Amino acid sequence: MKKFAFSLERLLVFQEENLEKEKEILGRLTAEKNKLDALKMELEAKNVRIREEMGRQELAGTTIFILKAYSSVLESGRSRQKEVETELALQTSKIERQRQVVTAASQEVKKLEKLKEKQLEEYHYEEAKEQQNVIIEHVAEDFVRRGDSI
Repeated sequence: MKKFAFSLERLLVFQEENLEKEKEILGRLTAEKNKLDALKMELEAKNVRIREEMGRQELAGTTIFILKAYSSVLESGRSRQKEVETELALQTSKIERQRQVVTAASQEVKKLEKLKEKQLEEYHYEEAKEQQNVIIEHVAEDFVRRGDSI
């Protein structure tokens, strides 16, 4: 009997490569989101430090010019925080879409793998059946050669 060959092997390999590519894209998107999360936390911490410093300056009796400068820096920080939050929301939606793509690609690979397993089972069944026929034929030849009767 000839060696087992999955008829859709090339498609399976292509789908597996595609799945890996999509997983890599998801990984990059997740890394970008993690960077944005870190930036958001950094900006929040910076704004807290500026507010604290502004409070200390206010208690120490500073000029209105310095307080306005702190307010300006705080407003700039808040604005940048909002930009980062918007970018985070966009990145989160990109990640969700990419997860769906990865899930679909994974399902395609699993379908092909199940089909391959089924074909392999059928191959093994046919192989066993062929071996059984060879044994039966061999026994029948021996039986005939010896001239035994039933």
